[in-house]
Amino acid sequence: MNLKKPINSIIGYTVYTTLLLLLLTTAPVSVEASVSPPRIKIEAKPRDKVPFTIAVKNKNDSERSYQVSYSYYTQDKDGYYKIVKLENDTQIGPWNWIKLDSGMRFKVPSKETLSINGILTIPRRNSLGFHNAMIEVIEFTPQKKTGVTLNYTTGTLLELTVASSKKRPKTELLNPVITVDKESVTSNISMEFNNKSAYKGRLFLDMQIWLDKERKKRIATVPLLTEQAQKSEQSYSSIFPKNKVKLIGQIDQILDPGDYEIRVKGKFNGVRLRTFTQKITVDKTANPVTKEKIDTQVADTSKSSDSSMAEHISVPLANQQ
Repeated sequence: MNLKKPINSIIGYTVYTTLLLLLLTTAPVSVEASVSPPRIKIEAKPRDKVPFTIAVKNKNDSERSYQVSYSYYTQDKDGYYKIVKLENDTQIGPWNWIKLDSGMRFKVPSKETLSINGILTIPRRNSLGFHNAMIEVIEFTPQKKTGVTLNYTTGTLLELTVASSKKRPKTELLNPVITVDKESVTSNISMEFNNKSAYKGRLFLDMQIWLDKERKKRIATVPLLTEQAQKSEQSYSSIFPKNKVKLIGQIDQILDPGDYEIRVKGKFNGVRLRTFTQKITVDKTANPVTKEKIDTQVADTSKSSDSSMAEHISVPLANQQ
């Protein structure tokens, strides 16, 4: 069996640091422990058994007791991550595939590091796709007669991708909307991206806006990103499996009333998406956006060939004041 080696890397996002360092209030004492690496990335196939190692360092002047627990994280519509604690031991997930040689409880002597070997066994069925599990290590500090005892929690984020032979992702582009803000002299764009696949991926997406009667005149090209990606100053959006996110962009000008065409192009997980093309109309009024047929707003980007959709959308000139 050809096993893939786990890839250890330092987490580049502030959110991960926040997720990994939690203080649980249970005499003010100094509690110091660390778990490394902060993240383990594994690529594997069904039936693989992948070894990995984490190190728990006790920086205290006395022996400490530790306990392992699990959680995982999800993604909201704006691209932000959210930690979810396991509700009970019967909850099914990738944590069920992990076996640690330390067991769930162990002790580490003062100023020493305990290396914990783990085995991740990938099931033969129902394992394809992206999975994650937070291996949390809780340090129990000695109880004091007075004051508050702080139990310190840190951990390792395990990200697993179980690959399949099917490469093309199933995705959708939905509900393009353009609003105009006279005050800031901008036109704001939003669109939804539905990742119907079982895999996490990087999304690079641009929207081109053309004058419909003068197809050779392009008004603007706008990158579409999640709010999280914009605030992190990333050039791409990370999209979780089976998740729909809102993408936003902005043009530093007000679109005049008239007919336009939008073309949305990009890649997800390294695969070129089907081009989404649609007619839009910017009105003189500030009426809500109207759509003739909501079903035609869906572009199945899992198809490889380019195609267009000619349904019109009426977009208000000044939807925001």
